[in-house]
Amino acid sequence: MPEFEGKMVYMKDVSSGQPVDSAEIIHGKFDFSDTVTIVSPVVKVLSIRAGKSGLEYRLPVVIENGSIQAYISDVVCTGGTMLNERMQDFLMAVDEYSTACENKQTEQIKFGFADLLKKYIEINDDNAVGEYIRTAYRSSL
Repeated sequence: MPEFEGKMVYMKDVSSGQPVDSAEIIHGKFDFSDTVTIVSPVVKVLSIRAGKSGLEYRLPVVIENGSIQAYISDVVCTGGTMLNERMQDFLMAVDEYSTACENKQTEQIKFGFADLLKKYIEINDDNAVGEYIRTAYRSSL
């Protein structure tokens, strides 16, 4: 998106929200390059502020060995590695659930969302995606 050209993308710690790295968007692309081998995958959040609105786009991404792809435009998504595909599956399920809840009662929405979270925690119990869901959504469990 042209509004992002020349802007900075920040990689932030999930817990503290503090930036741990940054990159400039040039020709619609950005790159975080580190030659260190990732011993254990960890989730970070990519953050960028939109032009005039100042709206912050946030995208959880699993930092792991491999070529990770992240897209921030009208739709935000991750891919390129197994755990980022799983993260994207989870984020899409949350979006689909939100859309399906338009005419439901609050309690019904809460219980259904908790069930959705539990399902994805169970699927990802042994990896960074499951840990992210447990941490980021603990108040909804």
